[in-house]
Amino acid sequence: HEVFPFAWPKVFLMTNAATGTAEKDCSVVVVLRHDAIPYAMEDSLWAKYNFGEVFKADDPLTKKPATRNPFWKPKPGDFKIPGIGNVQIGINELQESGVMFCVCNMAMTVFSAALADKMHMQAADVKAEWMKGLLPGIEVMPSGVWAVGRAQEKGCAYCFAG
Repeated sequence: HEVFPFAWPKVFLMTNAATGTAEKDCSVVVVLRHDAIPYAMEDSLWAKYNFGEVFKADDPLTKKPATRNPFWKPKPGDFKIPGIGNVQIGINELQESGVMFCVCNMAMTVFSAALADKMHMQAADVKAEWMKGLLPGIEVMPSGVWAVGRAQEKGCAYCFAG
């Protein structure tokens, strides 16, 4: 859902701050699943596996299929909102605000096997490379649905805004 998994956590934190609740008193968990899984991975994997083309993810500056993870250490000007300017919605920026990120292992297993087949590679090798190339602080969960369920058990509410 394009920018939404990154914009809405920031909006949640900003609106809570505007009503008197500090970021440190908020809990936000983002579960990257299905076609959002490449956002959990480093730039080198985006280039090697053509994630921009495969997952239909464009670079915000070039408007062409991304060859880098646009939400990891974004470039100035990547994410601008009229009337506001640059917004800090990169994974690293959100993590600094206390947002937790996890990624669906089931989706990584399925997509790595599909790409391995397409590229005439071994599925286990591709999956291992993807696991090694996860961004700092990203936790692997057995599945995205499992992660949502565990977060709810800890008092989080599921909010899909996209």
